[in-house]
Amino acid sequence: MVLFKEAGEHNTEETLKLAIEEARKFGKKLLIASTTGKSAKKALEMIPDDFQLIVVTHHTGFKQVDEQEFPEEVRNLLLQKGHKVLTATHVLSGIERAFRREYQGIHLAEIVANTLRLFSQGMKVCVEIALMAADAGLVKCSEWIVTCGGTSRGLDTCVVLKPANTSRMLELRIGKIICMPSDCPNI
Repeated sequence: MVLFKEAGEHNTEETLKLAIEEARKFGKKLLIASTTGKSAKKALEMIPDDFQLIVVTHHTGFKQVDEQEFPEEVRNLLLQKGHKVLTATHVLSGIERAFRREYQGIHLAEIVANTLRLFSQGMKVCVEIALMAADAGLVKCSEWIVTCGGTSRGLDTCVVLKPANTSRMLELRIGKIICMPSDCPNI
């Protein structure tokens, strides 16, 4: 596992390099988060032609009413090259159903998000976009996938996981942490 000294956008290229190397072992499919399109464009530059890229964006209106932060030209470029783009609501704000089944109605979504943030903000994003992609039918819950997320901008976390549908979120499995930021000053 690679531990970056600090979180942030400057780790994007190295995260993608590690993710692509790992994705070769898991069906050449790579799931990443991208808000402004920068990470998606960098992934397009680096990803081999025989890979499937799935990019998950913020939902429309995330920051401003009716505004989509992800540029239409980047979306079109991804689609033209045969990749997929998912724009959907963040599921960790709506996983009550999974916990209602398991814990008789106790609302734990924020506890889950904060627990994942104990690893890194990117870890929370990796799990969240995997749930979103599974709900959209873009990844199978029976397959291990490589997913990348980050802290605010860029990519700094990569994990191999087996996704789940949001209503079965507790079935999601994290198999391997490829890289993530560390707050430890001696790393």
